[in-house]
Amino acid sequence: MMVVITLSNCPAKVRGDLTKWLFEIDTGVFVGNLNSRVRDAVWERICDNIKSGRASMAFGANNEQKLDFRIHNSDWEPIDYDGIKLVKRLLPDVGEHKPEKLKIVQQHINSLSQRKKKSPYDLDRYVAIDIETTGLEDTDRIIEIGALRVENGLVVGKFCVLVKCETSLPKEIVDLTGITDEILGERGVEIGEAIKKFREFCGEETLVGHNVEVFDMRFLQSACIMNGFPPMRNNTKDTMLIARRRLDCDRYDLKSVAEYLEIEYNQSELHRALADCKLTHCVFEKLRSL
Repeated sequence: MMVVITLSNCPAKVRGDLTKWLFEIDTGVFVGNLNSRVRDAVWERICDNIKSGRASMAFGANNEQKLDFRIHNSDWEPIDYDGIKLVKRLLPDVGEHKPEKLKIVQQHINSLSQRKKKSPYDLDRYVAIDIETTGLEDTDRIIEIGALRVENGLVVGKFCVLVKCETSLPKEIVDLTGITDEILGERGVEIGEAIKKFREFCGEETLVGHNVEVFDMRFLQSACIMNGFPPMRNNTKDTMLIARRRLDCDRYDLKSVAEYLEIEYNQSELHRALADCKLTHCVFEKLRSL
């Protein structure tokens, strides 16, 4: 992983130590590739030995910005603003006689803090959704729709419907979901009826799903249009996108994110709409508490 470290006003010994792992491309500027363990050890060594000098470190990370950074002995400090890393300048403490300008700046910082507390993920009510399909292409069809109505973090309503399919299900979909042609023939409803009931269940609530815009909503909007319904106008929150902003996972599929967050689930129940809704609900509640 690429790492860039800058030093100023630091002992020569610290600079000499860094050349064991990194190239000094300019005075006090070091660049190289380090794994996370070595990177953290190097940073700790810098902070322990730099005395009154200053240091900063930037490195690649698996988040939306694709980078992270650390600062030591500076008037600036990193802060997390709703999953985005920013830098805040520390204001000097000048007691009761703080200049008016500094008061204005402090008020602005306080305003940002209040905005952060009112996260866009602080929803009193929402609907967690998930669908199962015959495949990933636009020509594939929905075979199951699930939804959970959530109020103040608690599930207060459930919706699940199987959808009839005109063609035989691919073997890999049967193996993945456990849904068969026979099950759809006996218990499935027409897609128009399924969409109508789903829309009534969701109302105007925000829809929460994993990869919801790219996958679920793409199929649902297509089904709405094909069956004479207007497009759904609900707001959406994507737990995959939130996880990319807030976590450092190797993978961001629902199962991997749940495991990273140490959320228990039943492996045999996955890839069924209602079970995936339950897991999405748990993931969303955990993510927005971070």
